[in-house]
Amino acid sequence: MPNNKPTSEPQSVEEIQAQLAQLEADEAALRQALREQHAAEFAAFIGELREQIDARGYSLDDVVASLGKGRRGRSTKGASDGYPRYVDPENPAQTYSRGPLPAWLREKMESAGYDPADRSQRDEFKANYLRLAA
Repeated sequence: MPNNKPTSEPQSVEEIQAQLAQLEADEAALRQALREQHAAEFAAFIGELREQIDARGYSLDDVVASLGKGRRGRSTKGASDGYPRYVDPENPAQTYSRGPLPAWLREKMESAGYDPADRSQRDEFKANYLRLAA
């Protein structure tokens, strides 16, 4: 990475704009690396949880149902009022039924190259990357 410390020498507008563009590119790369690292650590964590649940002889569905009880005063079953509910396969706690797209879904779509504003692309993404809740 280049030395981005200010110098006492006067710089042209173009040089400053180039440095700014480089900083923005570096920031974007770091944010992407952070998202990827977080996703990898989360996947490892989920794997460890699944192993613990299996090792203790519990059902994943029972554990998830037990964890969901008491949240916001309603159960997760039937919460979508008849609309299909989609679940993130990497994080079953993240669900989407209808309405404004949650940030996690918008981010997943954009990272997979889909436009969240395009309905047909949203439908295609849901069919290919999410699963329907049971």
